[in-house]
Amino acid sequence: MNRFFKSTTFRVLLAVAVLLLCATVLATVTSKATSPLTNALSFLTSPLQEATSFIYSKFDGVTGGFISSKSYQERISQLEQQVADYQKQLVDYEKTKKQLSSYEEFLDVREKNPDFTWVYSTVIGRDSADLFGSFTINKGSLDGIKVNDAVIYSEYLVGVVTEVNPTSAVVRSISDPSVNVAAYEIRTGELGYVSSSYDTAVNGGCRLSGLDKSTGISKGGIVCTSGTGGIFPKDLIIGTVSAVEQSSTDLTSYATLNLAVDSKDIHDCFVITAFEE
Repeated sequence: MNRFFKSTTFRVLLAVAVLLLCATVLATVTSKATSPLTNALSFLTSPLQEATSFIYSKFDGVTGGFISSKSYQERISQLEQQVADYQKQLVDYEKTKKQLSSYEEFLDVREKNPDFTWVYSTVIGRDSADLFGSFTINKGSLDGIKVNDAVIYSEYLVGVVTEVNPTSAVVRSISDPSVNVAAYEIRTGELGYVSSSYDTAVNGGCRLSGLDKSTGISKGGIVCTSGTGGIFPKDLIIGTVSAVEQSSTDLTSYATLNLAVDSKDIHDCFVITAFEE
């Protein structure tokens, strides 16, 4: 066998085979009208081209779902406007609900006192430096409100109007020392007047003063307006008796009261602009 590979015959056959192979390659290159280098590069880059085409086709399908930043911004603006509209509707709803609740609470008072003329108002400001709970409401002289008009919450007396502007008014609470209210205790019928001092007002209360030394008023008694003086309607609830004590300056007694409503806690109220004395 080794002799055959080394023989002249084998060498001739090998040379013929090489010539045939070269002729075949040349014929192939010539038929494609391209250079061998081009074919080689095409062979090497063909897989890369196919991979690129595949990736592009997939990415092109994904990009179809993207939205431009301008479209996103427009959508965000629309949603923000919708949220603002919903918030406004919610505020209007809460205002209406509170107003209806106040009307319901005032209904009994109105039925008992059909002569009342009143104006619904909301609190729009408070004086943080005022220890006695004065506040400003959103109705004024254009709504028929006047100085000395009584201010109530449901059937409870809150205060009195002391300053009026066209579209607002200032209300002083009954715990303010400058406010005096003629009143009586409903069980005994004893008359007196409700006033306050710095000490009682700071503690959220006031006094029913001018009582007899031997008063029959006791703890838990309910004190209402008597209507004397014509400023406050009769039978508005002021508060309840927490204690009865003897005055240290004269021969009278006084009752310490817990107010039925703290003016610092209310957000809306009614102003009684007219009533039959």
